[in-house]
Amino acid sequence: MNPQPTIFISSIISEFYDLRGALRYFLGKNGFRVLMSEEPDFGVDCNSDSLPTCKSQIEKADYYLLIIGDSPGTTFKLDSDEDTTVTIEEFRHFVKLREEGYEKHFIVFIRNQTWDNYINNDLSKLHKIQYKFIHEILNNTKDKILGRWRYKFDKFADIISVLETNQNGLFLDTTRKQTLYKSYLKKEFLEIYRNFFSKKNNQITSIIDLVDLPELDFQGDILNQQPIDRKTASLINVLIIVFKNKNDLLQKSQRIFIYIAQGEFSTFNPQEEKYEQPNFIKLSIQVGEMLERIINNTTNIDIYERINRRFIEDRFTLSKSEYTMFIKPLYSNIKIVFSKITNLINFFESSLTDLSDNDDDFYAFRGIANDEIKNDELIEYSKNYFNK
Repeated sequence: MNPQPTIFISSIISEFYDLRGALRYFLGKNGFRVLMSEEPDFGVDCNSDSLPTCKSQIEKADYYLLIIGDSPGTTFKLDSDEDTTVTIEEFRHFVKLREEGYEKHFIVFIRNQTWDNYINNDLSKLHKIQYKFIHEILNNTKDKILGRWRYKFDKFADIISVLETNQNGLFLDTTRKQTLYKSYLKKEFLEIYRNFFSKKNNQITSIIDLVDLPELDFQGDILNQQPIDRKTASLINVLIIVFKNKNDLLQKSQRIFIYIAQGEFSTFNPQEEKYEQPNFIKLSIQVGEMLERIINNTTNIDIYERINRRFIEDRFTLSKSEYTMFIKPLYSNIKIVFSKITNLINFFESSLTDLSDNDDDFYAFRGIANDEIKNDELIEYSKNYFNK
């Protein structure tokens, strides 16, 4: 296989001009060199006179993608006086190459209506030459290269949904990249996970095992400083110190976003006609954002610095507002992000292709009250705002 796989697109141009252009863009974006006769880099327009040159381009290709509709396009006669088309002769040359032992992959798409016309033997809608061509593809190839796959389509999205399933080996290179980036993500999350643990006497303990904040009984005004016991102060100090000034963790989080931003994990949803991320990527993004928020808060919000300094100086006092508005939310967010990273570590070690389904609002939650507002509610509000 070439470092940049080449794919030859065979169809009549008049019927599929826009579709061919969209496929060229999509496949080019995914790392393929695309050969199409109407493009300048092809070198020749495929017609009966230049057919030998078109055949030579098929010989250069790793993949042969055929698109079939009702019309055969321009016909010409062979020496045997048989009517044929450039597309048919391209296909026959591809079959010849396969029979000679060349490893070339075959993908064929047939319009839904064309397939129905073929099944129903409706030659009033399906040209006779095209009927014979489909029959030849299905029945007369020695190695049954079509197999049981007969991909049907009505629109571009139908084709994309097939191409992104990795069937026919089309996206081996993309699959390899996904595996590579997945290993990068696993490595970064393991390094982040390590920061939640300490080791003593060959036994590892997580900060979640170590820190269990009690419910404190504050008296009087919520702003008044009140004494707390040394143990609780130590636990609170651990929470703040572990995530304070952790620039290395921020760098790891940013690398996670860089890996995800490459787009290798995106898949096309033909029903919605949009690209979507798998759930483990959504969770990875959520964890990265939550982690950044925890680190930025413990590093940049003065209240955490004041509490930390107070405890270091053996002044074990705390107000109810400090505890309920800053310490408890920090503790809650740390527990949430720890459980989510644990889930991701287990996922990366498993053979699963994705996590269980959850709607997008599940992955929008960051651990603070405002994030309980659903995305749909925000969008609906924005639509109605200027109507007030």
